[in-house]
Amino acid sequence: MMLIILLGIFITLYIFLQKEIRGMVKQLKRINKSNTNAKVTLSSANKDIVGLAREINATLEEKQKSEIEHKKIDLELRQAIANMSHDLRTPLTSIIGYIQLMDDPNLSDDEKTEYKDIVKRRAESLQTLISSFYDLSRLEAREYNFELGPVYLDKILYDLIASFYRDFLNKNIEPAIDILEKAAPVIADENAVKRIFFNLIQNALKYGNQRMAISLKQNEAYTITTFTNDTSNLKEEDAARIFERFFTADSTRSNKSTGLGLAITKELVEQMGHTIDAEISGDKLSIIIKWRRTSISTRLDSRNCLK
Repeated sequence: MMLIILLGIFITLYIFLQKEIRGMVKQLKRINKSNTNAKVTLSSANKDIVGLAREINATLEEKQKSEIEHKKIDLELRQAIANMSHDLRTPLTSIIGYIQLMDDPNLSDDEKTEYKDIVKRRAESLQTLISSFYDLSRLEAREYNFELGPVYLDKILYDLIASFYRDFLNKNIEPAIDILEKAAPVIADENAVKRIFFNLIQNALKYGNQRMAISLKQNEAYTITTFTNDTSNLKEEDAARIFERFFTADSTRSNKSTGLGLAITKELVEQMGHTIDAEISGDKLSIIIKWRRTSISTRLDSRNCLK
């Protein structure tokens, strides 16, 4: 009699578990077809079935996260392709247009010379743009080689500021310079540092109209460089996006800016082990780099990791 009772209980439990499993299968089919964020539910208290349902739900969550990330990457890729096409097409269209104008037999020699100069400048602009695409792709793929060593930031800043002298005059800007002399060196790649500072000064000149400030200060842990310029197009929330590829304050991209300069700058700074941030306060944009002053031997030992 006891055996019959136990057998009945076993059969009942088996049928119940089969029902729960079939219910889970139906729910999974419905979830996969409808592409919702729903989870598998059940009424069983069996710890094995509950554990299975928990793992299935965890897998569903990972699948949903993966799909969201895939859609985000796909959207970013489409936007990047669209931006690249626009940025490449603009100088190319200009070059083709001026070459066609030069075919005019009634064109004077002076006009031909003027058009040749314009074509040359547009071609150089196109070459710079293509180089920026290439450099950014190398940086993002961690294929950019750094030669790390002690670098004196104050010297590089003074030299670059002097090289931009005419640009400051043309924009009627007298930058406020506050550079600590004889600042301790930082461990970095000198050419990368030059490009970082060049990009930041160029960016400040491009978007600033009246005010610009460049400072270099030092505390126990960091050497801090700050580049500040006035801006009328940026909002405080833009600070989080300013280093994104192709981000520009001008959504129409009518000022021919690609937004690649700051993206490259961020990659260079961070891949050398330092930090960069942007702050927008009122009509002022400040880009701040904290250069870590760790021991030369420690940083040089890490150089192979960056190659």
